Amino acid sequence: MIIDCHVHTNPAPQSKEELIKQLDIAGIEKMILMSHHPVSFYRDSKKEGEIFGKPVTPAEALAQVMEWAAFSDRIIPSFWIDPLDEDAFDQVDKAAAAGVKGFKVICNRFFPGDDRPMQVWERIAKTNKPILFHSGILYGSGPWSQYSRPVGFEYLFEVPNLRFALAHVSWPWCDECFAVYGYWRARKERGTTTAEMFIDTTPGTPSLYRREVFYKMYNIGYDIEDNVIFGTDCTSKYSSDYAKQILAMDKDALDHAGVTPEQREKYYSKNIMRFLG
Repeated sequence: MIIDCHVHTNPAPQSKEELIKQLDIAGIEKMILMSHHPVSFYRDSKKEGEIFGKPVTPAEALAQVMEWAAFSDRIIPSFWIDPLDEDAFDQVDKAAAAGVKGFKVICNRFFPGDDRPMQVWERIAKTNKPILFHSGILYGSGPWSQYSRPVGFEYLFEVPNLRFALAHVSWPWCDECFAVYGYWRARKERGTTTAEMFIDTTPGTPSLYRREVFYKMYNIGYDIEDNVIFGTDCTSKYSSDYAKQILAMDKDALDHAGVTPEQREKYYSKNIMRFLG
């Protein structure tokens, strides 16, 4: 079974029936669909408005993603939250009550360890839902990449029972991402953290670097095989052609890294299910 952990809501999605058809063609059983992004991602420029579509409220975004999830149990709902919203705690509670399986965050004007975001991560951890963070360079938006360096997420190890993933293998800071993971493993072995870190391999990494990154990831010696998850960065206007390209690229990288069938099963589905709790 293959689960795509990283799918965005498209402002102009295809029909729900077509989405399921595209999943079938790609050979993907389930996908995690993130709700529409928060209003803090909009700028005044016409061009960015065209890219991001019409702004929606958090309540509208939640209702929309839950509607998609109600259509098929192959669509796993995730809620994109801005921790700086005044009602962020209320958003967490309402999303969890509605049945989302996780949360999505891009740190676009705050660091992960800032006081207010840390309070929101603690609130999310209490719901037993994970957080998928963007990590690494951030294309198509403002100068926000400074907030998504892997080392900034070390603060999350202080949040009791939090499960979180860093997406895109933190490209171009992949080595730094692995080092942070190694630090988490050391903390876990010493019993000084109850948080758990995952790595989402969604590109990210250009094809030229894919083999190198996967080889390092699986051979670095940090037991990373239990905490790596597969994603495509597709949208709800799902493209089976693009998903197949990612699957082929990853198969090549996994082959090169000497990844076993058991480890691949973890990568494509078992780790994601554990991430979701």
